[in-house]
Amino acid sequence: MKSYLNNKLYVVLVLSLYFSCGSDEGVNQISEMEEPPSTVFEFEYNDKKYEIIKENKSWVNAAADAVARGGYLAEVNSSGENSAIFSAATVRAEINLSKTIASDGGNASYIWIGGNDLSTEGEWVWNGNNDATAIQFWQGNSAGQAVDGLYNNWGNEPDNFNQAQHALGLALTQWPVDTGNLGSERQWNDIAQGNAIYYVVEYD
Repeated sequence: MKSYLNNKLYVVLVLSLYFSCGSDEGVNQISEMEEPPSTVFEFEYNDKKYEIIKENKSWVNAAADAVARGGYLAEVNSSGENSAIFSAATVRAEINLSKTIASDGGNASYIWIGGNDLSTEGEWVWNGNNDATAIQFWQGNSAGQAVDGLYNNWGNEPDNFNQAQHALGLALTQWPVDTGNLGSERQWNDIAQGNAIYYVVEYD
């Protein structure tokens, strides 16, 4: 009986030491844990709100998500807007460039913006919500021309490589990555709409 009581007392003592000394340490460990990095980076340009979404989606799925958020894939109308998006993506949003690569785009890193020629090859339109209303801004391939003088920032593109590139990516690195002879960072490239990369949502 004495041995049993001694063992019981020992267990109570150990437990009381654990809770008195270890519980605070456990609380400290929880409070010091880092929060997971956010997948959304918000910024403003010319009094408009934008979000860079660090989730990998095809162009169509990115456009659908943009609409669900109350916006549309960014429709870039000036060099200032283009530079603001590029700067936010590369300097402030803490994007891991290896997570948003398009293999058919020279293995460079891109983010989706709202242009495509999904309906008719060579007729590049702004249609960031992927609905029936679109504004054409470019006609043709790399030797084509702007429509109504609208802003564009192509590299040596578009080229519809393998007849499969119908969505617009803003390059975060040069392409191809080893030479850069087709385009440089902040320029545009037509890439396959099935690429799963990050994207920019614009809000009115």
